[in-house]
Amino acid sequence: MKTYPLIGLLLCSLYMQVDAAPKKIKHTSPTLEHYATTTTTPSAFAQTNYDLFAKFLEKSLTGQGKLDFYQMSKQVKRNIQWLDAQNTNAYNDAFRRSFKFIQHYDLKGMPSIIMLIPYMESQWQANKGDPKGDYGYWQLVPEVLNEIKTLDYIPASFNKHNINQIREHPQLSTYAAQIHLRRYYFYFAKVAKYSESDAWLFTLVSYNWGAGNVKRLLAELKKQGQTPNFANFYQSLYKLYQKNPNDRSIRAAAAYVPSLWNMAQLLKKVN
Repeated sequence: MKTYPLIGLLLCSLYMQVDAAPKKIKHTSPTLEHYATTTTTPSAFAQTNYDLFAKFLEKSLTGQGKLDFYQMSKQVKRNIQWLDAQNTNAYNDAFRRSFKFIQHYDLKGMPSIIMLIPYMESQWQANKGDPKGDYGYWQLVPEVLNEIKTLDYIPASFNKHNINQIREHPQLSTYAAQIHLRRYYFYFAKVAKYSESDAWLFTLVSYNWGAGNVKRLLAELKKQGQTPNFANFYQSLYKLYQKNPNDRSIRAAAAYVPSLWNMAQLLKKVN
């Protein structure tokens, strides 16, 4: 995950409590819309995840933005869905390794598609990356963790762990990532008043590209007299990518949600 300034504190509480020993995380009832998730088997979870992602895309993609999205999806398909001679795939391996964790982790009403992020970022590896930068399961950077630690609703039992311990631990890192993602979602859904599906898709892009970049591109659309929705946003982002094919940041942003979508398709297909 890249380093970008975080949006200001927008939520008063995530309503989570972390145990002193980082073995369990206790949760109260969700504060966002509840997304029913079947976690009895990997196959059931993969199907539910696919269906939810498909629903978001169906609601948000129209016109040229839809065509551009699926064009990029085709471009990244081989990178995500490639199977080796043993018919295995690194992202599916990550999913299978993480499944026991997913079965028992309460996503607090957040959509299960967010769990595709650590597969993309680290292939569900605790020590992936550079501790001075992107690191751990969710590839969180020190700046993000240090800010999260200052929030007044973060329990002391979480803050007693250093940022590397947090990033290397599945529950603690997922808890931190949820706070980060929820703040993005809160802005797009509750402040900017985008639809639920648009807000989550903007949240996914923001995790890679930063909310500041997403908001600037949406503001530019508005200046041009275009409706600032996800379809028009993606059309504009894809144009940026075509004009700047060697810009790694723009290419990664344009490829991020299509890559996650390919991952959802892969997991459904092979599980």
